[in-house]
Amino acid sequence: LDITELPPLIRYRTWIGGDRDGNPRVTHDVTANTLAFMRASAIELWDRELLDLKQELTLSRRCVNMPEWLVKHVEDAGIEHILETTSLEQRQHEPIRIMLMQILGRMHKDPAYDGAALLKDLLLIRDALYEMGLHDIAQGGKLADSIVRARAFGLHLATVDVRQHSRVHEVAVSELLAMAGVCENYIQLSESEKQDILHHELAQPRPLRFHDAPLSTTVSELISTLEVIRQANITDRRAVRSYVISMTHGLSDVLEVLLLMKEAGLAKVTHDATGTPSLTGTVHVVPLLETIDDLERGESLVASMLDDPFYRTFVESLIPGGLPADMQHPMQEIMLGYSDSNKDGGFFMANLALDKAQRVIAKTVTSRGYFLRFFYGRGGTIGRGGGRAGRAILSTPAPARTGRLRFTEQGEVISFRYALASIAERHLEQIVHASLLASADQSDPPQPDELSPLLDRLAQRSMKAYRQLIDDPEFWPWFSTHGPIAPIGGFPIASRPVMRAMGSGIGETQSAFDQLRAIPWVFTWVQMRCLAPGWFGLGTALAEATPQELGLLSDEYRRNAWLSTVIDNAAQELVRSRMAITRRYALATRSPTGKRFYEFLLAEHELAAKGV
Repeated sequence: LDITELPPLIRYRTWIGGDRDGNPRVTHDVTANTLAFMRASAIELWDRELLDLKQELTLSRRCVNMPEWLVKHVEDAGIEHILETTSLEQRQHEPIRIMLMQILGRMHKDPAYDGAALLKDLLLIRDALYEMGLHDIAQGGKLADSIVRARAFGLHLATVDVRQHSRVHEVAVSELLAMAGVCENYIQLSESEKQDILHHELAQPRPLRFHDAPLSTTVSELISTLEVIRQANITDRRAVRSYVISMTHGLSDVLEVLLLMKEAGLAKVTHDATGTPSLTGTVHVVPLLETIDDLERGESLVASMLDDPFYRTFVESLIPGGLPADMQHPMQEIMLGYSDSNKDGGFFMANLALDKAQRVIAKTVTSRGYFLRFFYGRGGTIGRGGGRAGRAILSTPAPARTGRLRFTEQGEVISFRYALASIAERHLEQIVHASLLASADQSDPPQPDELSPLLDRLAQRSMKAYRQLIDDPEFWPWFSTHGPIAPIGGFPIASRPVMRAMGSGIGETQSAFDQLRAIPWVFTWVQMRCLAPGWFGLGTALAEATPQELGLLSDEYRRNAWLSTVIDNAAQELVRSRMAITRRYALATRSPTGKRFYEFLLAEHELAAKGV
C-alpha cells in the first residue's frame, strides 16, 4: 500500500476570521488577515518540514543515477526563488536538495505558489525516487509524511468558512437594486416577486452599482468581504470553499447571495448561442437550516435550489477538474443547526426534526444526480447537539450516510479533544472509524408502522411543553435577572456577541430572547445546574404515552441507534442536573415568579427522569 496515493481522510476548516453572523468585529480586514496568517503559519511549519527532508534526501549524482528529467527540471527552475545561495556550489550534485530549496523559496516569494503546486513538486521527487529503485524512501519515511500533509494542509493550513445572516444579504440586495433603479422596496416584496427580480438581474452581465458608488457601511463591508474571498481564491482555491447562509428560509435567500457574488466578481454570467444565461462560480453556497420550521421546509427549499436554472449551472461549474467520468457530479452541502433548532423547539422535537430533515433532503439531492454532504453544526453540550461524536455519526439515518460529512468542533470542547496529542489521535480515529462503518451500512432497520406517528406526537407534545415555558410572558424577565446570563455576556470567552442583533444588550422582553444566541442560552442553564435544553419537554411527552407505547419505545431503544442516542443523552443531562442549586437561583429574590418556575422545572425534571 502506497500511502502517498491515498486521499486525505480528514481535512480542516475554521470559522475563525470568517464567521460574521451578527458579529460586527469580524470585518473583511479580519478575514484577509486570517487568510494571510494561516498561510504564514503553514509556511512556518513547512520550513521545518523541508529542512528535515533536506537532511534525509541527501542523494548525490556521484552515487546514484538520477533521472535526466528531474535534473533538467531543477536546472530550468533556476535559482531565482532560492533564499540562500551560498550553499549551492556544495549542493551542485544533489538536485533533490536543490529542488527542496527551490520549493522553500517559492513558498516565501511567490504568492501564486499554492498547495497544489507544492504537492505536484513533492510527487515529482517521489517519482524520481521510484525510478531510481528507492521504493522504501519514496513511499515511506519523511517524504511520504510530507505528501500526506501537503494533501491535507497544503499552504492554506485550514480552509476558512465565511458565514453571514440572510437578513444582511436581503438588506444589501435591496440597497443595490434601489441604487440601480430596479426596485425601490425589495424587502417588502413577496417571495415569488423577489425571485422574479433576482432571476432577471442574474441574467444581466452589467453590475448594479457604478464604480466607487457610495454604499452604506453594512453593504460596503459585505461587498469587501466577497472581494477578499475572490482575491484569496485566485491565490489558492482551497483558501475559502464555502459561503454559509444563516437562517436560510427560502430560495430568495440563496439567489441573493448569487447576485452579490456576481456583483463582487465571485460569480460570472454568460450566454450561449441561444441566449440562455448560465452562472459560474468558485465558492459553494451552503444553506443553514436552524429553526424547526426551516427543517420541516428543508425538502422544498433544497428542491427549489437544485431545480433553479441559475443555481444548477452555478453548482455544476464547481465540479473539480480531472475527475473520472463516474465522479463528475455536482456536490451540494447542507448545514444543519443543532443549537438554534433546540432553542426553537426543545430537545426532543429538535432531534426528531433533524433526523427527518436529513432523510428527505438526502433523497431530494441524490435523486437529482448530486453528491450530498451534510455539515453538522454541533456544539459541545447535549443541548447544542454535543455528545460522543462517533455515536452521533452512527445514529444518522441511512440516506444521509454518503461517505462525506463535516461537523463543528466548538471552543468549549477543543481542550478536551485536542490539547493532548494522544487523545486527539484517538478522537480522530473514532470519527473515521464511525464514518467508515456508517457509509458501509446503507440500510435502515425496519421499524413498526406505529412508531413514526408516535414519535411525531411525542415531539409535538414535548415542544408544546417547552414553548409553554419560554413563551410565558414572565419567563424571560425571570431568566435574565435570576440566571447568570448578564455576567456570562461580559466574559471574554465567546467568539461572538451574546445577542444576534448588532448593538443590542440583554433586555427583559421576549424580543431579547429571540435575538439571544444559543451558546449563552445553554451556558446559563449549565451554570444554574438545570441543563434544561438537554431534556425539557421529554418528561411531559413520555408521561402521556400509554403503557403499550412505552413498551414499543423500550423495544426500539434496544435496536434503534437514533432513539437510544437521544434517550441516553437526555439521561446524561438529567443525572448531571442539580435541582437544589437551580432552586437557589430561582428563589434568589423570594419572588412568587421564581417559585412558580422552579416548581415547573422540578416537575418536568422528575417526569423526564421517570420516563427515561
